[in-house]
Amino acid sequence: MKELFLVRHAKSDWNNMDLTDIDRPLKNRGIRDALLMGEYILKEYPIPDKILTSPACRAFHTAILFSRAMKSSGRKIRVEDDMYLASYGKMESLVRNTEDEVGCLMLVGHNPGITDLANFFIEEFIHNIPTSGFVFFRFDTSAWKKIATSNLISHQIHYPKEVLKT
Repeated sequence: MKELFLVRHAKSDWNNMDLTDIDRPLKNRGIRDALLMGEYILKEYPIPDKILTSPACRAFHTAILFSRAMKSSGRKIRVEDDMYLASYGKMESLVRNTEDEVGCLMLVGHNPGITDLANFFIEEFIHNIPTSGFVFFRFDTSAWKKIATSNLISHQIHYPKEVLKT
């Protein structure tokens, strides 16, 4: 079985217009939401064996916060330069080329690529994965190259406002 998390980075701060897009930090709300969602994963889901993240400050910081809240090692985080504002096709390629020893993988990236990749695997249309939101997939296969709609066992979508209500 292969398990995949697609995470949109947490809410970023637009206050400093002198920063480039890649350097934008997280807002306080983004930090709170990322920790909340990581804690939710810790309680309800498997902990990822590997986390791939965009090099953007907001995505990398989100990956660190999720990892800490999941009580996971930061050594599992790998920065993938190609994930910065990547299309779903680029992210799909990263997933399919993951070594099969990894049972559970997390990608932390940007929209529209993260939402588009989620929509690639499921029938119902997701308009937008909100910041700090994630989609969790479980596939009945032992190889990342073989994940497909046809072997998708289940998927769940979670976002901070929904998790706060529970």
